[in-house]
Amino acid sequence: MVRDFQHAVRWLRQNPLFGISAILILALGIGATTAVFSIVDAVLLRPLPYEAAERLVRVDESASKRPISGVPAADYMRWRDRTDLFEKTVPYLRDTVTLTGSGEPEQVAALRASGALFPLLGVHAHIGRALMESDDEPGSAKVAVISDRLWRKRFQADPGVVGRAVTISDEVFTIAGVMPREFAFPQSNVDVWAPFRVTPTFNMWFQVVARLKPGVTLPQAGSALEVVARQMEQESPKDNEGLRIAVTPWSERADTKYESTIIFVLAAVGLVLLIACADVGSLLLSRAVQRQREIAIRSSLGAGFWRVTRQLLTESFVLVVMGSAAGVAVAYFLLQFLARQLAALPIVLPHLQHVALNARVLLFSAGLCMLLVVLCSLAPVLMAFRTDIQSVLRGVRTGTGPKSSTRLFSFLIASEAAFACLLLVGSGLMVRSLLRLQQEDHGFRADHVLTLRVPVGMRTSLRPPGKYDTRPRQMAYYNEILERVERIPGISAAAVVNNLPLSGVSSTMSTRFPDGKAVLNSTRTVSPQYFAAMGIPVISGRTFTDRDHAEAPGVAIINEYLARQLFPNTNPVGLVLPSTESSAPPVTVVGVVKDTTQVSYDQPVKGEIYRPIRQFIFAAFMSTIVVRTPGDPRSIAVAVQKEVWAVNPDQPVVKVETMEDVVANSIWRPRFSAWIFSALGTLALLLTAAGIYGVVAYTSSLRAHETGIRIALGATPRHIVANTLRTSIVPVGLGLAAGLLGAVFLSRVLESVLYEVQGTDPLTYLGAVVLLLGIGIAASIPPAWRSALANPVKALRAE
Repeated sequence: MVRDFQHAVRWLRQNPLFGISAILILALGIGATTAVFSIVDAVLLRPLPYEAAERLVRVDESASKRPISGVPAADYMRWRDRTDLFEKTVPYLRDTVTLTGSGEPEQVAALRASGALFPLLGVHAHIGRALMESDDEPGSAKVAVISDRLWRKRFQADPGVVGRAVTISDEVFTIAGVMPREFAFPQSNVDVWAPFRVTPTFNMWFQVVARLKPGVTLPQAGSALEVVARQMEQESPKDNEGLRIAVTPWSERADTKYESTIIFVLAAVGLVLLIACADVGSLLLSRAVQRQREIAIRSSLGAGFWRVTRQLLTESFVLVVMGSAAGVAVAYFLLQFLARQLAALPIVLPHLQHVALNARVLLFSAGLCMLLVVLCSLAPVLMAFRTDIQSVLRGVRTGTGPKSSTRLFSFLIASEAAFACLLLVGSGLMVRSLLRLQQEDHGFRADHVLTLRVPVGMRTSLRPPGKYDTRPRQMAYYNEILERVERIPGISAAAVVNNLPLSGVSSTMSTRFPDGKAVLNSTRTVSPQYFAAMGIPVISGRTFTDRDHAEAPGVAIINEYLARQLFPNTNPVGLVLPSTESSAPPVTVVGVVKDTTQVSYDQPVKGEIYRPIRQFIFAAFMSTIVVRTPGDPRSIAVAVQKEVWAVNPDQPVVKVETMEDVVANSIWRPRFSAWIFSALGTLALLLTAAGIYGVVAYTSSLRAHETGIRIALGATPRHIVANTLRTSIVPVGLGLAAGLLGAVFLSRVLESVLYEVQGTDPLTYLGAVVLLLGIGIAASIPPAWRSALANPVKALRAE
């Protein structure tokens, strides 16, 4: 085997073009696959980085009359001390807080949790200390722990940050520690952890993470808490009707649709790798055909089938190992690029900070390397196995010579075409879906609009009263901001809305339909110029004015959909909204506006109600300033922020972006899928074209004697080219047929990520076929034309 390795390396040195071509092809395929697998490994496969993670569980409650799931304080205190089931239970509550006192005001995600959380998870601070149970006690100092990301971003990675004071939502906390870079709980976007203590009077519902006691199984814990749930239901049947206490394994997984997107990308990269493997297999097969006489001599001198196979495997192994080494380098740089792209997406992917070329990924790459050795060697080994030793040594042409190798070449071309067809159909469907989304009428004009989220919070049990803890104060606050913003030169309309369209969040208001059914409708609180700023057409009636203040009669504007549902065949202007609450003051419809895309692009239009901000405001933690300008909206962003801070210097300004950016972020999934599938489809086309070119060029050289005879007998260049093209286009056509069948089979899976495009869209399938046939013809014509123009006398003499 040492001699085989020496022979393989020596041959590659003597044929550098062959070696470089194969290594580059493998590096692209292996590098892309390794990079994407690194992401899949970190996000989907990696075990939880906590102590005894298999015993971590989530405990949650639900009941028939509860609008949301969660655990009330009174219920939690009934079963938190079940030491027969749990080693420890830890309540936690997600929160959004404002950081002030060091740099610009900033809004960050926070977690309020018992100090027992970090001992439960078995994690320690990178600098300083983590929270402790003693931090929960009344009268203890207010401390907080920050993430590595926040430490580097806001405190410039200052090692002396421990002990510094930071203002969190108008409360002064002392930084107790900085967590390691790889720590994230319960999501990777949390930057602050602060303690809180559950008391019987605590009026907010929370989540619970716990660790099972050794020897206690998940079904045992679930059964025991079901008994508790039945007891609580009997004690208070009105409030606890249908109460369930669920104990489930702790997991930190991405949303199902995000997981499917990543898996689709991995499958697409796998197809690219198979095309690269077919390319390298073609190169090795061409070399095996050239070496038929050498292999025949070795066999005649006593080398058995395994001896010859071992030599071919060794040569493939050297090539693939070098290609894998180059692929790891490609994966390193590609992974950095992909990690930045994923971090910029408007979603939270778990464990994204763990994405790296670690031992698990390198082990995967090594296993992939061994698999490719076998795949790339398969065609040459079959060629060697089918070689007629006696005929080769006598120089006699037989069916096991060039014709046999041509069949193997045709199989490789067909395989490349089939894999490329799958990728092109997938990328074509993604691109068509994205085009449909971009052409969709969202009901508003996104051009020339700037948005700035300026959230304020209501008073909760977790924080003391703030400056704007009542609705009248919030209304006055936003009115003052608008008055200042409207005076900025170049602004044609300025407004505030509590929930921006396509923000992923929506408030609701219940109305009663004519059939008596109560339906929740999306509801937005807006200022008078909102419809002008957003470019939403008014169908009938009027918009809000300054006269729609708190003391004026209640008014509302509804969309076309709700007008049709509540008031069929009637003009709703001037009519009263049929509310489900008899005690609620009457609200009169003063206008109807065009339907708009509300929470998400993939949800159908539903009823929408607009209320004037001077009469009613809610969900102010998402409130956004909307500004329309005839010029570039980004040019006035700084001026608008200054006016906001002139009213309140501690006000965080979040997500300063144009409305076009908001729309683009709302369709990130089809945009990301279309982009990456198009890139992989382009790479697949290039590899397929290179493979077809190489195969046609080599098979043309094998048939030089036959071509010379044809030309000598009167064949024209056109006939030679047509004959050569037939040998390449036929396998391409067969591969396309197989690829189309595979695409139809996978169409149902693809439909889950498409928008208004069928998985069997004929235009996409036809486009993929035409493109691949064109690539096949374009790659075959140059070597075919050279063969047709070759001097037949030289070919016959050489033979």
